Amino acid sequence: MNTIVKNLDLTSKGSWFPITLSILLLLFALFMKKKQLTWREIYLTYGVFGFITWMLDTITGNVLDFYDVGSAHITGLGDFMAFSFIPSSLAVIFSNFRTEKNRWLMVVLFTMISMLSYWGIEWVGYFRDKGWSGIGSLIVFVLVYWLVIPLHLRMMRHRDRNN
Repeated sequence: MNTIVKNLDLTSKGSWFPITLSILLLLFALFMKKKQLTWREIYLTYGVFGFITWMLDTITGNVLDFYDVGSAHITGLGDFMAFSFIPSSLAVIFSNFRTEKNRWLMVVLFTMISMLSYWGIEWVGYFRDKGWSGIGSLIVFVLVYWLVIPLHLRMMRHRDRNN
């Protein structure tokens, strides 16, 4: 039991921030008024973006060693919550409120929200840069909100000819 508690990595500096942010975003995404998304699309978006985030974290954080989150050699609760729910919840919320009319406003707004989250996690000491930069994050966020999420929505809503 002591090993399980230790592996949760709850004593890492700033672990409260990603855990709290994850819970708040998850609750907001689940209880927001559904405007553009169905429950099926929410489910698929959580799965796709959760998978993408874990893959990119594994490559950039573990293989390339650009940064550390929490304790460097433990994937704790803060890591799990941050990589599983923050990007996925933001993708769901963005997709639910984005329309063709407000698309650029939403790209700018969610890029700013994502940058504030990034800076917050860095400021509380949970994220430690070892070669990654805020400029890299900014570029990734703009590409995700401008290109990747709209492409995901188009692919998810496209009807196959065989159906």
